[in-house]
Amino acid sequence: MDVAAALGTYLDIADSVAPGMVEGLYVVGSFALDDWQPGRSDIDIVAVLAEPTTDEDFGSLRTVHALLAERQPQPYIDGPYVAWADLIIAPATGLHRPWTLAGELHHDGECFEINPVTWYTLATYGVTVRGPAADSLNIWHETEDRVRFVIDNLTSYWYQLAKSVTEACDDPTSLFDLASFEWCALGALRLHYTAFTGDVTSKRGAGEYGLVVTPDYMHDTLRAALNARATGEGEATSAMMLRAADLISWTVNEVRLAAA
Repeated sequence: MDVAAALGTYLDIADSVAPGMVEGLYVVGSFALDDWQPGRSDIDIVAVLAEPTTDEDFGSLRTVHALLAERQPQPYIDGPYVAWADLIIAPATGLHRPWTLAGELHHDGECFEINPVTWYTLATYGVTVRGPAADSLNIWHETEDRVRFVIDNLTSYWYQLAKSVTEACDDPTSLFDLASFEWCALGALRLHYTAFTGDVTSKRGAGEYGLVVTPDYMHDTLRAALNARATGEGEATSAMMLRAADLISWTVNEVRLAAA
């Protein structure tokens, strides 16, 4: 199923449950960055309502996603439900809004995808499905906020992930899937790219960028990750995961040094 068909089904359901509730719908993530993999990628969205969601709205969204799971379980359609005014708030963090991840609706904490990188991707690369063109929305996307966000994320989540992967590789019973290898080998480099350029890139773009900026001994790992991204084929061994963890650690250290 392609993105247009999947989003058409989603909007048909949303409009039948709560006509007029979803006023804007924009695609970000891999599709907006020309790296969407049919059959494997999720569809990352930002859905916009007139005002922040009410209890009634959230009830409607629960029905929408229950019906969507029955009618179209995949690809997952993931992302936040925000109000128009949320898009111009500085900075784009700390908002408690409904959101979906892996097809499941949440309203139990901050949505990670409400962040300066998502807002920049929406403003610069967002694909408009419904509503005014994304580049006409005056979305807040200051470079300083975006770079600070990725540095913080690298030195917290990614730093800890590298340690966790290394520890898991010491356990001979640990099993890793190809998606985990791809995420580890390419994900942190996306943030490196943003920290040094201010722009955003896809996982494929991060791997190609990594072939330019990383030490030569890391290139075989990057090529394996790029092949996994393109084909969905290969295996994820402990040795590969250790090399991916090394890539993460290199990335974190490079950004830390530059920010010092």
